[in-house]
Amino acid sequence: MASLVRGLLAAALVAMVASACSGAVPSSALKVGDCVNHTNTTDADGNAIDSTVVVACSQPHEEEVFSVFAYPNATSAFPGYEAIGALEQTRCEADFADYVGVSWDQSDAYTINYVGPTEQDWAAGDHAIVCTLDDVNGGKLTGSAKGTAR
Repeated sequence: MASLVRGLLAAALVAMVASACSGAVPSSALKVGDCVNHTNTTDADGNAIDSTVVVACSQPHEEEVFSVFAYPNATSAFPGYEAIGALEQTRCEADFADYVGVSWDQSDAYTINYVGPTEQDWAAGDHAIVCTLDDVNGGKLTGSAKGTAR
């Protein structure tokens, strides 16, 4: 449960991605296998800007993208955060096992985070859900987790 809560909190941070910083990408532009770090800066008005930057997996990184998919049967109505969260949890857990080679609850090295569309994202046509993994102890990762069975 603590991992899920930590995952939801991290997902909230990832959701606030700003593409204004050099090298920053919106979460909807991430691809499976991307390794990312998060940066926090301020704009000219002193407002906080959280950015996601793709880095080589050989470099220390905070997260690795292991699944990206669109909310199925998306309609014009926002399905709600609970529905999105339930799908994120179910699908990300299944995709984790396919990517890493062991189920997330048996992993001794990684935990799951995810980010889904906000109401604003949904209204703009963004229905992407991004699943990431990070170090179970909160440290940096080096190298890809793909196929490690850890």
